[in-house]
Amino acid sequence: MRAGDDRAAGRTCAPGHRGVTARGPAIVPRGEFGFINLLRGSAALAVVYSHLVGEYLDWMHQTWWLKRLVDAGLERPFAIAGHFGRLGVMVFFLISGFIITHVAHSENPLQFAIRRVFRIYPAYWLTIAIVIIFGLFEYPFDVALLHDWRSMLKLATLTNYLFYPQNIVLGVAWTLQIEVIFYALILLLIPLIRRSPSLTLALELAFVLAALLLARFDGSSWYFFAVNAGYLPYLLIGQLIYFYRSGGLTGARAMSFGAACYFIILFDLRLLHQDLLEPAQSRMLCLTMALGIFVWAMRYGNEAGMMRWPKFFANISYSLYLLHAPIGLLLLALLKPHIGYGNALLVAVVAVIATAGLVHRCLERPAIEFGRRLSNRFRERHREIVHA
Repeated sequence: MRAGDDRAAGRTCAPGHRGVTARGPAIVPRGEFGFINLLRGSAALAVVYSHLVGEYLDWMHQTWWLKRLVDAGLERPFAIAGHFGRLGVMVFFLISGFIITHVAHSENPLQFAIRRVFRIYPAYWLTIAIVIIFGLFEYPFDVALLHDWRSMLKLATLTNYLFYPQNIVLGVAWTLQIEVIFYALILLLIPLIRRSPSLTLALELAFVLAALLLARFDGSSWYFFAVNAGYLPYLLIGQLIYFYRSGGLTGARAMSFGAACYFIILFDLRLLHQDLLEPAQSRMLCLTMALGIFVWAMRYGNEAGMMRWPKFFANISYSLYLLHAPIGLLLLALLKPHIGYGNALLVAVVAVIATAGLVHRCLERPAIEFGRRLSNRFRERHREIVHA
């Protein structure tokens, strides 16, 4: 049965079992992931809008016709916090949980680790270099720390978010630290992911719960780790959606694990982020919206996601996410006094998209390909050693 036939039938035959109609937990065809393109590009653009329109104008105590229209028609009626930025990040977390779980079925631990390093770090390092060289810091930063190799090592590895003071150079990079923790957890559980989705989710949720229970233990560093670990259930919801879609979980078990994610998120909010339980800042409402968008796109957005522009914005989404604030805010600051906010915004958005496209083409994509080749080479050497 071809992948196209699988999608038409709504099922996939399990490996090694002819005529079996239940979906196997490791064989969701990649061609079914067009909806991910639609979500990834849209989430990145939502974050761009949040920083360059919503938050920027709030900082300036100004408004603009598009912001007024969006506020009146969407943000206030639906109580969307953070000018769509939080919603975009939540969609990114669901995507990551879904896709990384799929990837873990086809890669061994060494392949997984190498490919994730070359996926995350090269574009991040470039962005950090741009911010430092041009002084485009979004938050107060002690430049003297650049002469401390330990601080630079933490910054380069994204572990600066786990220690006090955090020394933030790039505002959006906090989400990357959460991704790195999730990757490390998946790396440890790769063999189990393929055999027992239920046990995998149980262990992951137990890890998060333990981190939260020990949040006040052993000083501020552990506290920061617990704060980051508290975001993992959002990614695990994306993971359990993948397990259910691929046949690794029944509907009843998926709902049970979804409820467990909900209660752990609620515990995290009550323990560490009580302000995010308020209606105007509700993270639960944000999660509900993101989940609804994700499920809708999964059901109806596959073909649209395979079109040219959704694929383009999906491809550049990571570079766009990293670069939009330092470059966009710089251009707004330089151009707004001379050509007005609307024209400055247009120039900034075009420049950010063009730069993200260039970085994706010249750095991000080659780094991903190099990581894939390098991981395959190590895998071949491992096989040679084993069979020698």
